[in-house]
Amino acid sequence: MTSKLPGICFVGCGKIAENHSKLLRKLYKGLPLYSYDKDYKKALEFKSKISGISAIPSLQHAFDNTDVDIIFITTPHAYHAEIASEAARHGKHIIIEKPVTRNLNELNKITLAVEKSKVRCAVAENYYFKSMVTKIKKLIEEDYIGKPLFIEINKSNKDKITGWRADKELMGGGALLEGGVHWINLLVSLSGSEPKSVIALKPNIEYETNIPFEDSLNLMVKFNNGISGKLFHSWRIPNRFKGMSLSKIYGTDGVITFESNGLFISAYGKKKKKFFADTSDFLGYKKMLSSFVDNFIKGKPWEPDLNRIEMELKLVHAAYKSLKSNRFEEI
Repeated sequence: MTSKLPGICFVGCGKIAENHSKLLRKLYKGLPLYSYDKDYKKALEFKSKISGISAIPSLQHAFDNTDVDIIFITTPHAYHAEIASEAARHGKHIIIEKPVTRNLNELNKITLAVEKSKVRCAVAENYYFKSMVTKIKKLIEEDYIGKPLFIEINKSNKDKITGWRADKELMGGGALLEGGVHWINLLVSLSGSEPKSVIALKPNIEYETNIPFEDSLNLMVKFNNGISGKLFHSWRIPNRFKGMSLSKIYGTDGVITFESNGLFISAYGKKKKKFFADTSDFLGYKKMLSSFVDNFIKGKPWEPDLNRIEMELKLVHAAYKSLKSNRFEEI
């Protein structure tokens, strides 16, 4: 346990790094923040925006800097394995923006380096911390709908995909791997169990798209506790409600209906209840970043840990495998 605020160096100075750093500034006055980007001018601009300690000219300088405790990786995920593994070898703790890697081999490289160096490593998966998850799980625990049987999550929007997200090599997968991991995390959290097997379906229809591998998928997931889950995820299909969709949990004695992002939750069954969005931390970023800093200071484990992230990445890869086999694939 330590009373010192950790020094955090953002590696990759894009929009998501800026959002994280500005929120950290609000949460922790005096938190030492550093910046590195392969474009040094970008790192300097970032330092100015976030009132950082310094812009670091090279990754090696970040690894050698004894005032840097945590490397916060916010680059495209094609570079995560290399940066995280090297950071671990230099004794730095690591936070990785989602998705963690392109594939399981890259994730295994990180896991081995982390275990060998005995450093902390977690993924910045804000959906793990969204208040909607706690509220829905409480409704289930308090028997509002009886025994849950089916979970149905829907998320679609016609998103404009540009830059590295349209690059097959850098992506290593499609919409499910890059954006869909949020919804995989939500599905697993609401199930209260580990996934057992999955089948993925997509239309056998040719159409123009710039998104590698796939832009839309339907998943059916079997969980170890007997619950069945469905996820529909698309970057392609227009949505007049700008990304809002309805999702449901069907129980033996009722149904929980919720806006997929968490704008509202309604339970109808043995008992009735409604919730509306927690506007103070709607996306869960505040709770997520606080957990990283507070638990680092207190010497407590970080969440979600690499075991949870590995399980979810295995689900994604089993889904891709099932597209070729046309059958359920074990996870």
